[in-house]
Amino acid sequence: MITTHPDLLYLAAWAVVLLLVFTSEAIVLAAAYFRLGQMEDHFIASHLVDINRKIVGNGTLGRMKRVKLIGSLTGRFTLIQTMDPYAFMEAEILPDDLKKWAQIPGRIMRMALLGAGLLVLLFSIEWLLTTLSRPANDLTLISIATLIACFVVAVMAVLVRISISTFKLDELEDHLKESYFVARNRRVMGNSMLGRYSRLSHISTMLLLSEDFLSKSDPYAIDEIACFPLSLRRLVTIPNRMLAYSIAGFAVVLLSMELLKVVG
Repeated sequence: MITTHPDLLYLAAWAVVLLLVFTSEAIVLAAAYFRLGQMEDHFIASHLVDINRKIVGNGTLGRMKRVKLIGSLTGRFTLIQTMDPYAFMEAEILPDDLKKWAQIPGRIMRMALLGAGLLVLLFSIEWLLTTLSRPANDLTLISIATLIACFVVAVMAVLVRISISTFKLDELEDHLKESYFVARNRRVMGNSMLGRYSRLSHISTMLLLSEDFLSKSDPYAIDEIACFPLSLRRLVTIPNRMLAYSIAGFAVVLLSMELLKVVG
């Protein structure tokens, strides 16, 4: 059977996504064997890079993981990594030529993930239109309506977060002047839409952390977090909860539809 033009475009788009993934991994592999030693030599006071080197080893996959760790220290990071703030301080002064080897693969991978997300969204819309074009029982219609509602709530939450990061982020950060990571994120992530969104995401995470965790990762921010205005705290946390609940609801409904065979 001859493939239609829309199907060819769809497959070509997935091929581009896979090409971006492979390109990102190829750059990581090259950095792992030609730049990793120079990168790790700059991490003296911190322990995270050294501990990771001992854990993942010196094999190909291990070296690639070590490059990715340094890449996260120079950009977006995981929560557990904040337990060693000295690693981020040393990553900030990493020479630009080495920093690029750590950052570029992550940027390419984010482009691939964004493309994959858009393709999945297009597939979902096509599936929805196809399903609604056929006769459906009440349970199917209710399930689809719930999925649409969860998706709409998630989009609204993201738009609200984008609006907050655009218009209220500076005010939020003014209440956290002693925080190392808030200042670091401003320097490293910049003022692009993605950068400001990431800075807001970290602040929202800080508001949820326990005092014990903050005492080890960002101790100077403890008093500021305790005194954070309630109105601004709600402004940050309510869209987060909307997004979390909508994603959880979407997953539960979709799984239930699969288990109950709601859509044939």
